[in-house]
Amino acid sequence: MYLKEIYLENTGPISKCHVELPFNEENPLPVVIVGPNGSGKSIFLFYIVDALTEFRRKAFGDAVPTFRIINEHAIRSGEQFSLSLLRFVTTNVESSYCEKVGALDPSNYPSDFKSRFDSVWECLNEDDDKNVLIDRDMVRSDMEENAHAFFPARRYEDPDWLYNTSLEMGLTSSMTRSNWRLDKPLLIETCASENISWLLDVFLDSSINPELAQEVPNLLNPDVQLSDSNSPKILDLRDRYILRVSRQNIESLLQTILQDESIEFLLNLRDAVPSRLAIQLSNDQRIPNLQSLSEGQSQLLHLFTTIIRYGESADIQMSTRLSEITGLVVIDEIDTHLHATLQHDVVPQLIKLFPKVQFIVSSHSPLFLLGMEQTFGSDGLTIIELPEGISISSERFTEFANAFEYYQDTESFEKEIERRFADGTKPLVLTEGPLDVRYIQHALELLGQDELINFLDIEFVGIEDNDGRTRHGGDQGLNHFRNMYEANSSLFHRPILLLYDCDTQKEDDQVGEDERLWIRSIKQNTENTKMKKGIENLFPIKFFEEEFKFRKEYYSRTPKDDGGHVENLDKPKFCEWICENGSKVDFAKFDRVVKILRKFVEAH
Repeated sequence: MYLKEIYLENTGPISKCHVELPFNEENPLPVVIVGPNGSGKSIFLFYIVDALTEFRRKAFGDAVPTFRIINEHAIRSGEQFSLSLLRFVTTNVESSYCEKVGALDPSNYPSDFKSRFDSVWECLNEDDDKNVLIDRDMVRSDMEENAHAFFPARRYEDPDWLYNTSLEMGLTSSMTRSNWRLDKPLLIETCASENISWLLDVFLDSSINPELAQEVPNLLNPDVQLSDSNSPKILDLRDRYILRVSRQNIESLLQTILQDESIEFLLNLRDAVPSRLAIQLSNDQRIPNLQSLSEGQSQLLHLFTTIIRYGESADIQMSTRLSEITGLVVIDEIDTHLHATLQHDVVPQLIKLFPKVQFIVSSHSPLFLLGMEQTFGSDGLTIIELPEGISISSERFTEFANAFEYYQDTESFEKEIERRFADGTKPLVLTEGPLDVRYIQHALELLGQDELINFLDIEFVGIEDNDGRTRHGGDQGLNHFRNMYEANSSLFHRPILLLYDCDTQKEDDQVGEDERLWIRSIKQNTENTKMKKGIENLFPIKFFEEEFKFRKEYYSRTPKDDGGHVENLDKPKFCEWICENGSKVDFAKFDRVVKILRKFVEAH
């Protein structure tokens, strides 16, 4: 069953919203509902869920609880009525839903519009009411066989440290059958208990008796004729081998979520708490149970596992063919609890595993939209912006692409910092740029500070690419390192000094419980009034007079508040020249750097 069309008028913040859902040939395209808070995203989704709920009530009896009550207070402020019309299709048989609240004149609507909802239009002349029209047998069959689910924004999964009797798993089968009862709740706030029991079933179904394992190569070879091919043992072996794909599909979900291509399930001993299933990682480490996943990882695993579990409820083989599972899955705020990489990279990949499932989701995350466009292409999804209900291009969100690229660049910076500096043994000095490192090391040599040279590692904070360009340097790079250190101080096992240039005017500070991170700024050389910024300020003013040759050919003069001018210095060329030709006197002002380094060394 797929949603084909939805019309909402005067409900909540929505004045009029008419959307026809997109399809690529027979498969539905993912639909993402966007808009600011209060634009009606949840209302849009709730009407879809309410329609599915009312269909279930018709097909399976009134024991199914209602989802949405008729409420006159939901009418848009200043209006006299609200109208909601939805049209679904199940194997070319249509089902319709209508809710009308307040006084409405049907003659205000064109005949071609009313004709699409003929089956429920009669309710418009009655009092406030809902009305649905379905083929009862068709809907019952569809609900039993396919994956229909709603995951609200308040969904959660309990961690292993939280005592909860619902996590005490038995060994009974997770599968139940009933002609008049559908054991597939539509509203799913939490589902770990049911899923873990089902996953254990999947694991056991895929287990092959070691005595029969030797027959697997013969079973797979079409040229080998098995004399007992119809024996119960061989038939069972064939079924279990096929069902190994079900287990591999779940492991594939985990591999995508955890970004580890070698993940597999392991079976804990029966005295394990709280679950029989563990996760083996590629680095020989093990996650002891599924409840030990993070909140975001757990939600993704159980959300998409539920789709598989629902999809195979009428045919166990469907869990081996994810691309054939059909259904309608509604997810409110799909980005809830998810790290940026999960939003951008992982969720779109998981959605793509189910091309026949109609995903209708809401999101506040531009990163998720960018990831969806990257995965499905600009024509492979539809973005609906509320409250108007207009279809917009993902290009509207390209302004956020730079933000995500910056995030990725920042993430790579943090990984590079950890790789370079976390495991050293000497005290570490970090400067704003690579030229600072060369200046300081040369000054220490000229000033006879060999002890400091041998005792310290002096590095710059940023990353230098193959073209010699640096990123994440300067005072902002040092600031970022400080933030990273305060959040992850346990990564660093040696004293670290962040050495700022004079123009930042940082106050002296020690960070951390053991004060092993020092913050210091170089004292300004007031005699150099031509070069007031950067470590070059420590050199005599004569090197920056107008006739000095290490100006850039394309330099420009910049007016200053004092009426003077500064000139663009070709810093790399100047550094090369001064380190080859400069004297001890030229580097004399670096004694203030020496004092900082010596105090740092003496303290550690």
